[in-house]
Amino acid sequence: MIAKQIRMKLRTSQLSIATVAAMLACFTLSGCSSGSSSNSSHLAYVATSSGIFAYRISDTGVPTTVFSAPFVLGRSPSSIVIAPSGLGYVADSLDNTISRVKIDTSSGALSEVLPRTTIAGSTPSFMVTDSSGGFLYVANQGSNDVESYSVGSDGSLTFASSASVASSPSGLVLSASDNLLFVSVPNFSSIYAFTVSSGALTPVAGSPFHVANGVASVAINPTDTLLYAPSFTANTISGFSILSGGVLSELAKSPFGSTTLKNPVANVVDPTGKFLYVANFASTTISIFDVSSTGDLTAKTGSSASAGTNPYFFTIDPNGKYLYVGNEGSKSITEFTLNSDGTLTSTNTIQIGGVPRSVAFTK
Repeated sequence: MIAKQIRMKLRTSQLSIATVAAMLACFTLSGCSSGSSSNSSHLAYVATSSGIFAYRISDTGVPTTVFSAPFVLGRSPSSIVIAPSGLGYVADSLDNTISRVKIDTSSGALSEVLPRTTIAGSTPSFMVTDSSGGFLYVANQGSNDVESYSVGSDGSLTFASSASVASSPSGLVLSASDNLLFVSVPNFSSIYAFTVSSGALTPVAGSPFHVANGVASVAINPTDTLLYAPSFTANTISGFSILSGGVLSELAKSPFGSTTLKNPVANVVDPTGKFLYVANFASTTISIFDVSSTGDLTAKTGSSASAGTNPYFFTIDPNGKYLYVGNEGSKSITEFTLNSDGTLTSTNTIQIGGVPRSVAFTK
């Protein structure tokens, strides 16, 4: 049941509707752009079942719509990542394919490089690439597994390895050192851990690791020493130390609670490792916790931030300056400034022509 509540909804819509939505979005932002902007720093791409929407984000966080969006790649894009090479990869949950796309950094336009890669599993829903761009990892909700693909010099994908996770995964995260992969599996209230070497996935000793109060997703800190997992039904956050080889050991004071937690579905650690942000699916709020030197969490009193309806995933921009929250109910992205004291300042709201599933940024 938990997996159904937090699983991405797979719906399709007509291109004409999505196109009109993108045009209307121009009037909700600061303007539309078909070319480069003198103060722009990143391009942001949002995967939705209606296509890939695109925005140019200025140095001050102001978004403007790339007018040629949405870009239609397959029937139901579920995830997008941008590799260090600058190439983008888009997973399609209905076609069971991954599209390779070139990004025109001047106009923001996407162009697909055919043929598409047909994955070994089914219903690809989450993706992550390693820091070198040499390997791409995919979590498949239909076939209950994780796959790795090696990335060729031209960006092409070649199947490398796969591993079962017993039930539908709800997220995955790769360690900063690229040698550990953690996958959350709500139906079994478990976290699967794998060591990674040249794309090969090897289960960590003791994996899967049981989470007593349930698990929605996982996040790790920048130094790969701590892992956090929110419980959707218990309204708690479980914390673990990441020991040698990727073994998880629950912190003595875990799980951590707060009156602000309302069906927490996602969490993320800020780039300094000092703060944890939690998306509350049953409200419009983001809970904020201080992270101690031992990994314990303390809720920041009165410091929760307001996002859109049903917030359910996070992305931090490449400079670590802004936090982006995907809102399922309001079909929007909320942008926050990450303040040095851990508080969040609401900066902008981007209305999307579909339910946002993931966000990726150019460097």
